[in-house]
Amino acid sequence: MKKYKILVSDFDGTLANSNNEISKENLDAINSFISRGGVFVVCTGRATDSIKKLLDKVGYKGLLASFNGAVITDMATGKEVYRNGLSKELAIRFFDYAVKHDVYAHYYFGNGYYYFKHTSCTDEYEKVTWVKGTHKPDIISAIKSASVASPKILIFDDKEKLDFHHAPLIDLLPECDVVRSNDNMIDINLIGVNKGTACEILAGIYGGALSDVIAVGDAGNDVEMLKVAGLSFCMANGEESAKNVADKVAPSNDDNGIKYIIENYCI
Repeated sequence: MKKYKILVSDFDGTLANSNNEISKENLDAINSFISRGGVFVVCTGRATDSIKKLLDKVGYKGLLASFNGAVITDMATGKEVYRNGLSKELAIRFFDYAVKHDVYAHYYFGNGYYYFKHTSCTDEYEKVTWVKGTHKPDIISAIKSASVASPKILIFDDKEKLDFHHAPLIDLLPECDVVRSNDNMIDINLIGVNKGTACEILAGIYGGALSDVIAVGDAGNDVEMLKVAGLSFCMANGEESAKNVADKVAPSNDDNGIKYIIENYCI
């Protein structure tokens, strides 16, 4: 059986357990894998600053793909090695719709984000991610003045509201992938900017091919990398959309699924 050298893992619901922590068992397995010459990469929908704070706690120094692969950062140096963001025109088109329909969303810039109204979603997001937003009631003007393009737009609102608006947003933004990452979140990235593309870029950086990559995830925004990797796993706790495209199902994020994959399928 082939043993894989490169493992690309989602964070929430995959590498992190229900307490939003990396278990000692998973961490020990990752460090052992790296000591044998393996490459372990985190690929997440989270903002760079949010996931960086979590990975710093465990001394992670590899490459980090954030915003669903829109940004790749070298954790050892802090330098970005890849970025592909939404144009301001696309962002303005979306937020014109969002304001009119009262859909809560984030426009990311630098180390923070803009939002046009404060809700309980703001509080929940900041509690989980430790990333502070800036209230911009006139968010269209704020976007026009922003110095950098947003790597992605995050919609974070009630399930029923997202159920209603998902299809209209797909029609509104044909240049984008509008992907439901869970019941309460929709991720908007440029078409072609996704975790699958990130896997291809990462494999090239590390001198491998997609056939040399194991990809592991649990949700809708992991589907593209699960499709393209040489071998893919969805966690037992994962969504059906991810299980349907994965080659195998791994133990859940609370049962050290990453350790299981490393010990059985990696070098």
